[in-house]
Amino acid sequence: MKVRAIDGARLEERREIVLAGSGGQGLVFLGRLVGEAAARNGLRTVQTQSYGVASRGGFSKSEVIVAGKPIAYPMAMKPWGILALTDQARGMYADSGDGERLLVYDDTYSKTVQGQGEMGFPFISEARRLGLDTSMNMMALGAFLTLRPVVPIETVAEILSEADDELGRTNAKAFAAGVSLARKR
Repeated sequence: MKVRAIDGARLEERREIVLAGSGGQGLVFLGRLVGEAAARNGLRTVQTQSYGVASRGGFSKSEVIVAGKPIAYPMAMKPWGILALTDQARGMYADSGDGERLLVYDDTYSKTVQGQGEMGFPFISEARRLGLDTSMNMMALGAFLTLRPVVPIETVAEILSEADDELGRTNAKAFAAGVSLARKR
C-alpha cells in the first residue's frame, strides 16, 4: 500500500499524540479512529490506552503513534500534540514536550490562562450552541487534527460518514464544526 502524503509530505518520522481527559469522554474511540485513518493511508500505527479504576469520571488517555516505518516502542515519549478535554489532563501535560508540541484544550470552564504551546477552544459551549452536546469529543478531535494533522482530516471525515445512524451523522457534523473552529484561528 502506498503511503499517502499528509500535509504536503510523506510521514516518515514518528508522530505521537495524546488524547487525555476523563473516562466516558470517548478518548479510546478517538484514538482508534485516528489509528484507522492512519492505516487507511498506508501508515504504521499503534494505539494504547490507560484509565483509572473508575471507567467514568476518572483520568483516561489514549496515545496514538503514527509513522511511515515500523514502530519499535508503542508508548508516547515526546508527544507532538496533546488534546486535553479536562483541566486535570491539561495540568498533567502543560509542561511536557518542547517548542514543537501543541496542547489543545477545552477552555469553556478553564480558570487558567493559555500558556506557551497551548491553544484553547470553547468545545463544550460551542457543542451546546450547535446542539451537538453528545459529540463534543468529535468537535475537539476535528480542531486538534486541523492543527496537528497526524492523519488527513478527509480520511477521518470519510470514516465517520460510513456510520449510517443518527450518532454517526452527529459525530460527522461535530467533527466538521471542529475543523471549522480551528481554521478560523
